[in-house]
Amino acid sequence: MLKGKHPFPSTSDPDTDEPSGYASAPVESLYRAEPTSVRRQLTPRDQARNQGVKRLFDHIIPGLPIDADPPETRQEPVKFSELIEKTLKRLNITDSPWLDELVRAWPRLVPPEVAKVTRPGKWDDGILYVYVTSSMHLFEIRRAHLKRIEQTVRAFAGDDRVRQVRLMVNSVPLPYH
Repeated sequence: MLKGKHPFPSTSDPDTDEPSGYASAPVESLYRAEPTSVRRQLTPRDQARNQGVKRLFDHIIPGLPIDADPPETRQEPVKFSELIEKTLKRLNITDSPWLDELVRAWPRLVPPEVAKVTRPGKWDDGILYVYVTSSMHLFEIRRAHLKRIEQTVRAFAGDDRVRQVRLMVNSVPLPYH
């Protein structure tokens, strides 16, 4: 046995009797979402979190540790695609990730005779523009297939995303030939 200094460092604070490995009473402000210079207003999600933090600290028992991820402060998950779309919208970028998925799935979503002469074009303010190779095909698709295309697109993208489907003649060659 060695004489002198103990091999482990001291874990207690000389001013208190409490070991330094334990934090003092938890502080509510450390758990709350606060406005910053970048984000001056709290989002509804932040406000819901702050309400959960208040509930947590209303029921806290002194002397017991707080859970690292208490249920009161957990937030519902948000789809990554929704976050991307919100960011693109905030930055005034009109591209949409779901539109790329729609283009890839288009031949499976619509009848083969429609897929040969159409493709999803652009999406703007809730309106999906579908490009058609000729005015003759446009007339035929509008007459026979437009309602089914709208239903299919809404089922694929969600009712809140696409208000209307419009057909447009486009001279660009289609990739499905």
